[in-house]
Amino acid sequence: MTDRPVIALGDANVDLVICLPDRAAGKADMSGSVPRLFGGGSVANVAVALARLDVPVSFVGMIGDDGYGRFVQADLQGEGVDTSGLCVSREAMTPMVIALIEPSGERMIVVWPPEGGADKRLAPEHVNRGAIAGAAWLHTSGMIMRNSPSREAALHAMRLARDAGVPVSLDLNLRLELWGWGDDIAATMAQAVALADVVLGSADEEIAPLAGVERVEDAARSLAAGQRTVVARLGEGGALVCDPAGSLARIPAFSTEVVDTLGAGDAFNGGFIAARLAGCDWAEAARWGNAVAALKIARSGARGTPARAEVLRLLGG
Repeated sequence: MTDRPVIALGDANVDLVICLPDRAAGKADMSGSVPRLFGGGSVANVAVALARLDVPVSFVGMIGDDGYGRFVQADLQGEGVDTSGLCVSREAMTPMVIALIEPSGERMIVVWPPEGGADKRLAPEHVNRGAIAGAAWLHTSGMIMRNSPSREAALHAMRLARDAGVPVSLDLNLRLELWGWGDDIAATMAQAVALADVVLGSADEEIAPLAGVERVEDAARSLAAGQRTVVARLGEGGALVCDPAGSLARIPAFSTEVVDTLGAGDAFNGGFIAARLAGCDWAEAARWGNAVAALKIARSGARGTPARAEVLRLLGG
């Protein structure tokens, strides 16, 4: 394990989680659907997952000068995440994700405000060149690449990391069901993929649409392009890993009770990065990712990620 931190650069917000009743069983009983507030954000979730796996991590992002922003900052600090790179905007609010959890554990999400949240105000000047150069890894997300100046901040950080020889991972987080697809995001994601050493995403919802190829194996090879590793998350099917040479490996998921799938991909990312920093090969890193995701989805909220000891027990190590 490294002493140098992972830089997690991207979005932070609050999650308002509401568990929906089983409406197929007759009249809906809403008595158990009490809204609960958690820290959230795809990259912030990865930062917390890493901290719980005993990986030093620093979060870089923007929050609003409001109660939700203070909640986010306190939550990250309470998890042991370094927040010295956390910036505050007085012009924009900390966003909220409203997550409706079905009885099956699947989720529907709505983001408020849909545009103009504080996370999109992160700018290149907020990125510390020295911190990036001294990092063990940089992780970022497509969540902040639909808007300026956060798009430019993420790409700038990725270039700094590549120049310094720091591995870069990108979670696509296209969220096509919320924001659709357009030439601008396609061009931005092409730039981001070119700067990434590892690209992670949902097989059917992100990897295949971005590559423009229906079959996930072909899509992964297309994005790998002989230069990077692509990890396609397959839900209950585990994960498909394509290395730069185009070799494919399917890593099965762990059997688990599904309570809440919110943040499952973020949990996977944390496990994957932690394992790579510990010297694991790509396949074993994906196995770590599957283990962390399995333990998370058995719990409510995106922050239901496990401690390192729990992961080791599941892995049998």
